[in-house]
Amino acid sequence: MPYCQGCELDKKLIKAHAIPESFFVKMRNEHGAPKLMTDVKGIYPKKAYVGVYDNQILCRNCEDRFQSVDDYGQQILLQQESNHEQLMVSNKVYGYRVKNVDYKKLKLFFISVLWRASLSNQSFYAKVNLGPYQKKAKDLIWNNNTGEQSEFAFVVAKFTDSSIGKTMLDPHPDCWDGVNYYRFYMYGYVVYIKVDKQKSPEMFKKFEMTADGDLIIIGRSIENSNELPVIISLLKNASN
Repeated sequence: MPYCQGCELDKKLIKAHAIPESFFVKMRNEHGAPKLMTDVKGIYPKKAYVGVYDNQILCRNCEDRFQSVDDYGQQILLQQESNHEQLMVSNKVYGYRVKNVDYKKLKLFFISVLWRASLSNQSFYAKVNLGPYQKKAKDLIWNNNTGEQSEFAFVVAKFTDSSIGKTMLDPHPDCWDGVNYYRFYMYGYVVYIKVDKQKSPEMFKKFEMTADGDLIIIGRSIENSNELPVIISLLKNASN
């Protein structure tokens, strides 16, 4: 029998997602079936109707453990998106404020996405490897504990100016002022999750959500981003 990475028992494994299916379904409903694209020659785009799943990591009971936080993550980021308060300066949107957010649920949602992505053998998640932090992430999830504020601290941004910004690029490691993060794309959102014992850089610290604060979402422009050339390259390769 296969081995479950959650309960660590030999059990039947099921199709498990890292980024919940709902984020891909949202894209499918608005823009047609999502396609997985790469800039590697010889590998062609393929449709991903239900997103990226892995049937080699979790059993049904362990996958169900994530249902509550997965539902909460998509509730805050997708279902309530139209209710996010715009933060504007001179009629330009610089960010959003979301009040009454359950810090514990949202943080555990991001940690669980990170942990499952690290376990996955799917090429979409190939750049995510928690190494020594994998056990810590699992312990927090299994104990329903967010840990210290500095552990897996997160910052959320959002592209504000183009539907192309909803492209879901593969998650990858990132580094800001010498501090290590992983960057995830979730249908227009960019989530930075700290995987480092060092203190957060000042540019991020003021936007990190805390247990007693609101969720502040940074507004980003896709037109002036590093992601735009990557997206254009993928689209060009897909059309060849």
